[in-house]
Amino acid sequence: MATDVHPGTDLCVVCGERADAKMSADCNWCDGRYHLNQRNDVVAKDCGQVWIDEQYMALQFACNNCLASGGAPQPPARQSAASRVEAG
Repeated sequence: MATDVHPGTDLCVVCGERADAKMSADCNWCDGRYHLNQRNDVVAKDCGQVWIDEQYMALQFACNNCLASGGAPQPPARQSAASRVEAG
């Protein structure tokens, strides 16, 4: 039986590097793991995006491969905090 040298890590489907379970996510379209920095106070790699689906009020996770190929819907354009305040 083979043992995992790095438990809790998988390979990122986008860049091929190790992706720690705490700093990665599973793509909703290809089920591959990709780097996703879930904190804004830590500098880390992002190989995909996450956004709120307005229709289903759910988080959508997509790797850059699926976003580039059209396999996943494009996330909404990001708004600055100032434009959200003005619109609200």
